[in-house]
Amino acid sequence: MRLPSGAAAGAFRCPRCKSPLPKEEATPVTSAALEATGAAVCPICQSGIQPGESTVKCPGCDLVHHEECWKEIGGCGTFGCSQAPAVEKSEQAAAAALTAWGDTKKCPACGETIKAIALKCRYCGSTFDTVDPLTVMDLRLQARREDELKGVRQSVVALFVASLLGCPAPLVALIAVVYVPTHGAQLVKCGPVYKIMGWTALSLSCLYSVLMVLFFAFGQH
Repeated sequence: MRLPSGAAAGAFRCPRCKSPLPKEEATPVTSAALEATGAAVCPICQSGIQPGESTVKCPGCDLVHHEECWKEIGGCGTFGCSQAPAVEKSEQAAAAALTAWGDTKKCPACGETIKAIALKCRYCGSTFDTVDPLTVMDLRLQARREDELKGVRQSVVALFVASLLGCPAPLVALIAVVYVPTHGAQLVKCGPVYKIMGWTALSLSCLYSVLMVLFFAFGQH
């Protein structure tokens, strides 16, 4: 630990643990010592502090800085020090782009500039299924996929209700055994509820169909 010339040894603490330094271990920095060692280093510019240079001692961690360096950043250069200048959130956001293509993108519906991470345009209200930039064709394909998923939801609900009635079970089973497995990927996109309803409709309709066959087979005897 090296201290500025004329500093009281007992008034300094360790920059890491903040514990007081014993008087015999705290040695003030003198011009002769600086010339002999050249070891006093400004924590901001990482260059040596030469004898006679204007310095500032941080009141938080007691490290010595060049006066010009201290004024340039507006405080201590030690990370975590209470005297270190605060970094504004706006500066942090400006330092790194939100996405690989920048901080903004064009809305494919109205052409207005919106945030790169936006899933809804604040101008026209269009919603997107991805944060990636989209074209008008991509938006049309997205609308077509949404219509297809809406049709799948309606079909699954109809099959589920019909499977609970029992009487149309053979017809429902024939439809469900073809429809549900072939639309498995779309059912996953619709959500777990519709996926469960689809496979439940298939299972119930098959179960009722088997029971109806057994009933008629044994009922004739």
